[in-house]
Amino acid sequence: MDDDATTDAELRRLNAWLTRELERQRAANGEMRRAVADLARAFQESLARSVDAAESGDLERVRRIAYENRAAWQQYLQQIVAAARGEPPGEAP
Repeated sequence: MDDDATTDAELRRLNAWLTRELERQRAANGEMRRAVADLARAFQESLARSVDAAESGDLERVRRIAYENRAAWQQYLQQIVAAARGEPPGEAP
């Protein structure tokens, strides 16, 4: 009987751990989806701004947008990496 109680306790602990892990993975997946969606929106907006600046012949503005994009891509990449690691938003290195 003692072995059954031990096995039941182990199974409950394992079940609790698996449930927590599943919730953690769901949260990470949600954060990853948000980060990728933000990245896609930012890319579309930036592309439209770049095309507008290029069509108007404003090369300085095109250059500024390109530099802004570089910084934004780094932030989004950090956000995606943090989500993949399971870190809460805003705690990327």
